[in-house]
Amino acid sequence: MRLCARNIRRFINDIRILLNDTSDWHAIAFAVFAFEELAKYSELKKAKESGTEGVVMVDERLFGIGKNPHWYKQDIASRLIPQEAMTLIPAGFDPAYFDSGFQTESVEVSPRLRLDCVFVDWRDGQWVHGSPVIPDRIRGFANAILDVLNKLESS
Repeated sequence: MRLCARNIRRFINDIRILLNDTSDWHAIAFAVFAFEELAKYSELKKAKESGTEGVVMVDERLFGIGKNPHWYKQDIASRLIPQEAMTLIPAGFDPAYFDSGFQTESVEVSPRLRLDCVFVDWRDGQWVHGSPVIPDRIRGFANAILDVLNKLESS
């Protein structure tokens, strides 16, 4: 659990560095990594508290094994932080903040967003890389993750 907490804090620190360098897409990806690590921390804490005779049981998807581990971890983490923190851009946001015009759909935290912000992809006949961003929303998401981690550690 200490390693998970340390890793979350390092991701949060890296997010701040990336945002200062206007590397917003990678900051989103690191925020999602921290989000998934928060799920792992939370589940390990529950398992530790409910374990008997030094034996704990956890779902192997926490460690990237099995079917849809990122969806699994993000589902867990989404129950830990405020839902509004997971909206990185609300629909209808002022288009002055990004180049692609008026935002008709919200940008929500998801496994797909993590991939879109890290890798260049070819999908539906066009190149995909990144997402419209609002840096303050990325910061808010990262702060929500850190707030939950702090609460979990102190309880």
